[in-house]
Amino acid sequence: MSEEKVTVEQLPNGKWACFLHIAEHDGPIDLGKQFKSDEAAENWLNVSESVTAIEMMARKYRK
Repeated sequence: MSEEKVTVEQLPNGKWACFLHIAEHDGPIDLGKQFKSDEAAENWLNVSESVTAIEMMARKYRK
């Protein structure tokens, strides 16, 4: 199983998003949600919806 890392980054439109980084994929994978603040994005990482999104994207992009 590969190492997974999730980061919170600001988008060009000023909003914030969470990105999944896995060794098998070149570049970050957007988890599909945008937030008005980095704090809101960090808080989203503590809910089950984010865990599901991370698991789905990791399965999709793993080689």
